[in-house]
Amino acid sequence: MPQASSFSYYGERCAEAVLSDVRDVYENGSPRLKARTLSRLKILAGLPRTQWHEGYFKKLTGPCEGLWEIRFEADNVQQRPLGFHVTETEFVILYWAREKGGKFVPKTACEIALKRKAALLKNGNLKHALWLALE
Repeated sequence: MPQASSFSYYGERCAEAVLSDVRDVYENGSPRLKARTLSRLKILAGLPRTQWHEGYFKKLTGPCEGLWEIRFEADNVQQRPLGFHVTETEFVILYWAREKGGKFVPKTACEIALKRKAALLKNGNLKHALWLALE
């Protein structure tokens, strides 16, 4: 099945490597975290943006206005990678937050993600193709 949506992630280039806490969380996560992340991204990749619904994905408001969260649970923790659609079909993951008691952990998650969004919109080199195979 062809992908209707694609993903990229925020990362800063340092010498030959790309530094990214998004990638670090995934790569250092448990097998369950990796499986749940891959499952959620594969589901969303197969759907056009108009079919992304609140069970999987939620538009944020208030101090997080301009961001969306990918929603899933892994390791008894609500995982909330934050990002935005840079185009109609491409979603950029900016920061990997978690949710506890209805609040983001860390508390500065939205602030960090919004700063990264602004930086990425000025400098497209901060966006990198997702390293995970979703097909």
